[in-house]
Amino acid sequence: MKQLFKKRDVKEQMTPFKDLSFSQKLSYIWEYYKYYMLAAVIIVVVVISFINAYRRNNYTAECSIIIIDGKMSGYDDGTDAITTGFTEYLGIDGDKHRVECDYNYSLIPKMFDQDVSVSQDKIYTLASTGSIDGYISRRDYIDYFSTDVEVFFVDLREVLTVEELDKISDKIIYYTKADGTSIPIAVDLSETKIKTDTNLTMDDPCYGIVVSTQKLDNAVAFIRYAFDL
Repeated sequence: MKQLFKKRDVKEQMTPFKDLSFSQKLSYIWEYYKYYMLAAVIIVVVVISFINAYRRNNYTAECSIIIIDGKMSGYDDGTDAITTGFTEYLGIDGDKHRVECDYNYSLIPKMFDQDVSVSQDKIYTLASTGSIDGYISRRDYIDYFSTDVEVFFVDLREVLTVEELDKISDKIIYYTKADGTSIPIAVDLSETKIKTDTNLTMDDPCYGIVVSTQKLDNAVAFIRYAFDL
């Protein structure tokens, strides 16, 4: 009798897969292939993540601008007015070729806050590698990184025409060296679309072109865009 039962059990275990019920088939597949299935899911997720990351970062930055202690609507996803407006002005697609505006910097000291030192280190590093083209800050921080040895910004007389300089002469900001030499390093954007047509949370915003820029033409174009030159 025991031998009969054993034979029956074996026979039941040997039931062809096609003869199993739907729920039995699912149970069978899960029992024997669950680790392979989980591994396949993980591989798919990793591949998709890699593809998405590649697509997000596979572009050329036509102009990288850092904004110090200021925010505006859309600042965290590239839909802010500066990014979208200047992208349109340059005539680029905003996908493979983009304007980058980074609002994640602060130079205003706060108690028990390391933001200033972190921002300083990052700006120095990016500037030294030519990864910053434009710099926007309130007026009292516009020459924060300038010294007599290195003014940090491009001399505007070298990149704007005489006519353009005349049109914005009252908006030009100078850096004065110890020997009394004055260099036009930035422009006041307070009465331009950069401030008047946006909700930028920065008083008297000013813009300078970082001397190590790799996108000089576009960095200069930002001034023309702002002032409709």
